[in-house]
Amino acid sequence: MAFVGTLLSIVSALDQPQEMNLAYQVSDSVQTASTLPAEQYTSEKVFEDEVERLFRREWFPVARVDQLPNVGDYLVHDLFGDEIVLMRDQTGNLNAFSNICLHRGCPILAGAGNVEGNHISCPYHKWAYELDGRLRGAPLMEQAEGFITSSNKLQPLALEAWQGWIFLNIDPAAKPLAPRLVELDEKLSSYGFADLRHVKTVTFASPWNWKIMVENFLESYHHMGTHPETLNQAFPAQGTYGEKVRGNYLLLENPSIDPDEIPPFWAGCILPATLFALIRSDNIPYAVWYQLDIKGRGLFELKIHILVHQSIAENVDAIEAITASTTAIHLEDIPMCEGVWKGVNSHFYKPGRLSHLEECLWQFYRYLAIESDQDSHQSSHQDRPGAGAKP
Repeated sequence: MAFVGTLLSIVSALDQPQEMNLAYQVSDSVQTASTLPAEQYTSEKVFEDEVERLFRREWFPVARVDQLPNVGDYLVHDLFGDEIVLMRDQTGNLNAFSNICLHRGCPILAGAGNVEGNHISCPYHKWAYELDGRLRGAPLMEQAEGFITSSNKLQPLALEAWQGWIFLNIDPAAKPLAPRLVELDEKLSSYGFADLRHVKTVTFASPWNWKIMVENFLESYHHMGTHPETLNQAFPAQGTYGEKVRGNYLLLENPSIDPDEIPPFWAGCILPATLFALIRSDNIPYAVWYQLDIKGRGLFELKIHILVHQSIAENVDAIEAITASTTAIHLEDIPMCEGVWKGVNSHFYKPGRLSHLEECLWQFYRYLAIESDQDSHQSSHQDRPGAGAKP
């Protein structure tokens, strides 16, 4: 019987789910750094932790200010499982609040557009709300004891307009965004980034982990292999480098072979996943914004937004040319990102060494390592240098 008891104990132990060791060390310098372990891309637990500790605590842009110019303009966005309404009210202010009706939880609005009149109403039971989310009317609720219409309001979200973007944060205790991006604000202001107009969006289904997209965006080492006839012709891989920055962002410099003819560009990331490229023409700068709508550990929807100077905002040919070249470059990137996703899911994958040209990846990994520690959120982001902080 003792033997049988021992066997049962062994079987019971084997049936218990095994804890994965998800901790990892990030090197003190890019010269000794390696890529992330496979589970940082493939583990459902890692992704769940990212949602709770990172995505629900950080700032994410959902639109550009010029996309909602008029009173009543609105946009509904799914922010990590929560539907949010972005709305411009009668005073001209932008508001963000839950799209879930206070009565029975039915979504109130869908898509984007402009509301007629000066209120919105739930299609289910016609509860009506002001454009700032305050409950305006609830039909036939007179017999509900203690119910006071004016005491109810759709759950608001923290909102900041910064450099033309509209950033939202789900965390009610979120610290302001702008103080964490003072240095980047100065850099972008030099090129009038806040005034760039949104003119077009191209959307791609992206069946791989979001970090693979961030990594691809933040290094131009791959220009020689992935873009030999496009980007590498004008912005050779060997000349690119990650800048030393202070703040919650990363910046990759891409010098041009002929600055007089072809302006250089920055590839940047407002951490954790707001990707942008700014083509730094002194006369007519333009930018692309890669918006990642992250849906799972191996899936996100990528929206590439074209942002242009006012002077070419109505120039159809110029906009189509920028869109075509941007799309062509991303089409070259897609098989590489899909390949890396396949690779990190292989039993043979092991972290590989980074090149000095991938310094922004090392900075990104440092940020992730810090943010994966729950205790790090007890300290002020405003006072903490960014992932690639200056000494």
